[in-house]
Amino acid sequence: MKFGIFPRLTAGYLVVLFLLGASNVYAIWKLVQFNTLILNTYNQDIRLIDSEKKLVDSLFSQRRFEQKYVLTKDRVLYNQFAAARQDFEGFLAEVDSVPLSSAQKDSLKRIRQAHRHYQSLVEAEVKSLRANREYDTNSYKAAKEKAADIILEEVKRFEDLSRKGFSEKARSVSEAGALARKVVMVSFVVTVLLAVLLSFFITRSIASPLMKLVKKTRDIQSGIFDRDLDVSAPPEIKDLAEAFNRMSKRLKEADRIKADFFAMISHELKTPLTTIREGISLLLDGTCGPTSEKQGRLLTIIAAESNRLTGMVTSILDLSKMEAGMMEYSFDTKGIEPLIEQVINEIAPYAEAKRIHLENMVNTPLPLYRMDAERILDVLRNLVGNAVKFTPPQGRVAIAAIPQDRGLEVSVCDSGPGIPRERLSAIFEKYESSDQKKGTGLGLAIAKHIVTAHGGRIWAESDPGQGSRFVFVLPS
Repeated sequence: MKFGIFPRLTAGYLVVLFLLGASNVYAIWKLVQFNTLILNTYNQDIRLIDSEKKLVDSLFSQRRFEQKYVLTKDRVLYNQFAAARQDFEGFLAEVDSVPLSSAQKDSLKRIRQAHRHYQSLVEAEVKSLRANREYDTNSYKAAKEKAADIILEEVKRFEDLSRKGFSEKARSVSEAGALARKVVMVSFVVTVLLAVLLSFFITRSIASPLMKLVKKTRDIQSGIFDRDLDVSAPPEIKDLAEAFNRMSKRLKEADRIKADFFAMISHELKTPLTTIREGISLLLDGTCGPTSEKQGRLLTIIAAESNRLTGMVTSILDLSKMEAGMMEYSFDTKGIEPLIEQVINEIAPYAEAKRIHLENMVNTPLPLYRMDAERILDVLRNLVGNAVKFTPPQGRVAIAAIPQDRGLEVSVCDSGPGIPRERLSAIFEKYESSDQKKGTGLGLAIAKHIVTAHGGRIWAESDPGQGSRFVFVLPS
């Protein structure tokens, strides 16, 4: 007796959760212990290292402002110097608030003394400048640089002492936690391995038959109905596979009946339609006698509708041949520019009647590609014709072709109403259309068959209200 999907998943997940939970509880307990120790270290040593950097930056700011003040005597610069000096003293107070070793306290004391000496030199020079007294600028400059160098050396010494203390604490933390980390890592690795193995076997027993089901679905999508699906799986999936086999057989029979029906209807319609077209042509030419103006308009309408019906029948026949793999292609190495120009010339009157700007974006020579020119011409006619058909007056339709590493990318862009995203893939299926009121849904399906037969692919990009972009790629 095979267990179902729910009992398998329930048992497997309970075991995995227990193993992971036990490992995580132990790891969290150890992490809490080390977190307290690390926070204490951070609050002291890291703050010291950060304050030391601020001290250096503040000293450089003081040097920069006081040097600019000596040159320009701008009081704003002196105020900025005073602010930097206050920041420096504040950083010293922050450092002093942290517990320090005796060596660090001595170093901090020397930093204060050197800074006070530097401040006295600056104040003396400022007084001389404000009183317009002459003084030895080189002597003051050298003394200030010496005082600043002493401060930097002491800050560097203080930083070395802080880093040394931090390293010693880190080493003790590392040594104290080495054994605990090993235990946590070993338990975690063992737990994960057991969980992965258990999950793999449970998932494989479910996913493997599902993958076979997916592959069979793709075969049916491609029109391959042979070979029943035979899987060893949980009862739920096995029942699904048997139902799928029954559905596949019915689809195969329905597809055969539908193909035979359309082929018969299309073939039987073509002969009488040709006769009707020829008869209307004779009547319009006056071969059977003169016709009135009203009769002529009526015959013109009948001729247009018979041509439209003939085109639909031809499309159905072509699609039937393509689906049966009976369509013949004549491949040759040619350029696509003449095809684009021909399509534009053919559709230009229709576009002008709708006041739509039809634009050829191909302005550079393109490489030659292997194609069936007549079939690619059909693709272009369909895409450009649809773009003009669905674009409102005063709109724009642009045709572009760009060579790429993967081949030639041809695109048709319009400023029409756009297509909902959920329908972008469906419009290339037969009897689907972006607007059923304006099309039969065969043109894009035929275009997809033609491009696929060339080894390329075709797709659409659109947002409602933002126009559409149809693209197909011919391989190099």
